[in-house]
Amino acid sequence: MNNYNFKIVILLMFLNVFLIRAQQELSFNHYMFNSQLFNPAFVGLEENLTISSIHNLQWIGFDGNPVTNSILLSSPLKNNLGAGLEVINDRIGPVNNNFIAINTVYHLKLNKNSHSLSLGLKLSGNDHNINLRSTDFDDLSDPNARNTDNYFVENIGFGLHFQTDKLYLGFSIPYFFENKITNKQRHYYLSGGYKKGLSDKLTINPNFLLKKTANAPTSIDVSSIVFYEDLFWFGVNYGASQRGLFSANTSGGSVSFLSGIKLNSSFSIGYSISSQLGGWTASVNSPSHEIYLKFSASKNRTESVDNSSTEESKINK
Repeated sequence: MNNYNFKIVILLMFLNVFLIRAQQELSFNHYMFNSQLFNPAFVGLEENLTISSIHNLQWIGFDGNPVTNSILLSSPLKNNLGAGLEVINDRIGPVNNNFIAINTVYHLKLNKNSHSLSLGLKLSGNDHNINLRSTDFDDLSDPNARNTDNYFVENIGFGLHFQTDKLYLGFSIPYFFENKITNKQRHYYLSGGYKKGLSDKLTINPNFLLKKTANAPTSIDVSSIVFYEDLFWFGVNYGASQRGLFSANTSGGSVSFLSGIKLNSSFSIGYSISSQLGGWTASVNSPSHEIYLKFSASKNRTESVDNSSTEESKINK
């Protein structure tokens, strides 16, 4: 087996593990902070514009390891509407995907107790690129050494989100149409969480995320985050397939530790590290790292801008 074929075999082995865990969809430890990635109905839930970013680096030390970068925008609009934008780059080996999505949502208030039902729509495009020129070939005359494939695939998705003061539940299909070119299957997401005060300063937020697609076991993430006065947080996330939920040490899974701090009223930063479970996957996979950044336009800043505009109007008059 030449060098090229050996690398392809190894890559496919790792891809097999990755697809079982992520089921063709992106997977983040900070999913509870960036739920619009899989459910457009989460857009515009906060009072002000937010800009967040996640940098996910997996299998450090492995050539061609998965690297994902994302930038997300979310903003409330008038008349109970919200809008959001997603720009994502996902690379693994010779495969490079660039996603862009526009999210719109309508938040329906159900009563005076802050109960609401949100209906979201996602319009997306995926620039899918395969470039075998980035791999090493023993024979450069091999026609595969010059192969490149490029596809642009449009899609549509939707999501629902129900929320109370303490409880939230969500269901979504972010990419409704299945695509034969990229072999992308329809995925179903179910998420939820609950917030409970432990004391005047501590709040715990257990949450879950289920992902289901055809011909694959259900993927399950269960997390618990503890917040201290909205200043910093720490928690743990456990992920596995339905079949290996209680036997991850045998069939594979992952455990992640998360922490973060709110630097000021506008900026937050978080970090997580993940370790694989299972006899084989843990032995061949290095830890994965994830960095989470968030900027929120504070209410005071928004009011200041509005007041400035009002004063300028008075002066002009």
